[in-house]
Amino acid sequence: MNEQKEILAEYIKNITFYYENDQNPQIWYPMFYQGMFKEKDPNGWIKENNVIFLKDTPNNILYNRWFLSEYGAITALEYSSNGNYIIVGHSSGLIQMRHGSTGTVLCTLRNIQYPPKPIYALEFSLQEERVCYAACMDGAIYRIEIPNINVSTEDPPEFCIRADPALESMNTQFYGAPGISSSSTPFITSLASWKGDIIQILSFFENYLLVSIYPEPRCPALSLGITADQTKMVIGYGDASIKVYDMETQELDLTYKVQKLRVQFIPKKIQRLHTGQVCALRCHDQKVYMFASGAWDRTLRIWDIRCKVGCVMTFEGVNICSDSVDLNRDHCLAGSWQPTEALTVWDLVAKKKLNTIRVQNRRPDVDGEYIYACRYWRSKEFNRKGKYALIGGSGTSCLEVINLHNRYISCSYPVTGTILAITSHQERIAFGGTAPVLNIVSFHDPKHEQYNVDETEIDGSTWTPADEFQLYSSTDLGTFEN
Repeated sequence: MNEQKEILAEYIKNITFYYENDQNPQIWYPMFYQGMFKEKDPNGWIKENNVIFLKDTPNNILYNRWFLSEYGAITALEYSSNGNYIIVGHSSGLIQMRHGSTGTVLCTLRNIQYPPKPIYALEFSLQEERVCYAACMDGAIYRIEIPNINVSTEDPPEFCIRADPALESMNTQFYGAPGISSSSTPFITSLASWKGDIIQILSFFENYLLVSIYPEPRCPALSLGITADQTKMVIGYGDASIKVYDMETQELDLTYKVQKLRVQFIPKKIQRLHTGQVCALRCHDQKVYMFASGAWDRTLRIWDIRCKVGCVMTFEGVNICSDSVDLNRDHCLAGSWQPTEALTVWDLVAKKKLNTIRVQNRRPDVDGEYIYACRYWRSKEFNRKGKYALIGGSGTSCLEVINLHNRYISCSYPVTGTILAITSHQERIAFGGTAPVLNIVSFHDPKHEQYNVDETEIDGSTWTPADEFQLYSSTDLGTFEN
């Protein structure tokens, strides 16, 4: 019995030593002895990141606004045109209007549906003040009128600095279709049918006007965009279709969709329509007919509304799985869910890949990029030419501001969880994701050179029909190639 115990004890000792030596090797030969092993701090990179990118620089983490985990992940973010407000969409269907510089909740919209449907995309209107559009998983596009709350972003009042739960509760309203909420009664209800689509216009209180556009059969609306002249709304759906609606009449103008049974008979090189759900869509802010889309079919497509048979350009080699497409001038930025070479820039004039951004100064312990969200940094003073890009995902554990010219990280902001949405206005950048926190940071590069104001540059917000030829004369429909 004692011998068995001795054998068992020796066996346990050997096994324990084996596992301990595997974690902390004990090198017995002095020739290659490296000294005492120090256990690596898993969060040590955060301190190094702060020293490299944030310490003694104008780059700061301004606010971390934590919220209840019941709200769900942040799936959509959008700054207003003047930067006074941030509209936040959650996976629980919650829509919040927050202060542009402090992130304090000013107003809340809750979905009356059960279970509530996530908000996947947000888009501000440039023509109508305080109007925002939200794409929901229930297949509806909600038109939301923001309350007229005038607050300063430079010198915010006290209620915009510190959150007040009581005030937040009082400013909570409800939205949905149909309007069955007992706390709100729609005073305008209009039902019409055009080409198999049902449009419902619902109004709640005096501060909210909601327009719902339902495709038939109903499928989730995953992405949306508004053309530069603010006359058309482009929506990407979960059934691989893209629909173009008239903003004034809510009538369906155009549908891009291929039947699944026909896809197998169309050669891949001449396919001009998406075959996977359209999860990313972006309209050009200057060219009124152009928009870009990305889907789960590993393609990036460029469209022209005047071309009714399909896209005008197809780029392969991307793996877009979220809202990670952006346009700036003649370039398209795309982020892919892959470990390396995930960020690419495409030239819309040469119709080819311009660059694959391989970041030079990223820390070596990153497992992969896996981009979920990427945007051009929106700053008319410092980034009109698209020099800086904002990317975030599930691999780097931080938001990165990347200089697309030299492929270096200009700034990095550590975060918790996965980043799903990014928006920016001038020096402020807001982002969020799976963690229950909204982050607002400031970015400034010491090499910034402020652009001179060019009065001749085209601005989509001031577009008029007389400018149509000037806006799009450089691109002839006949020159497009698939």
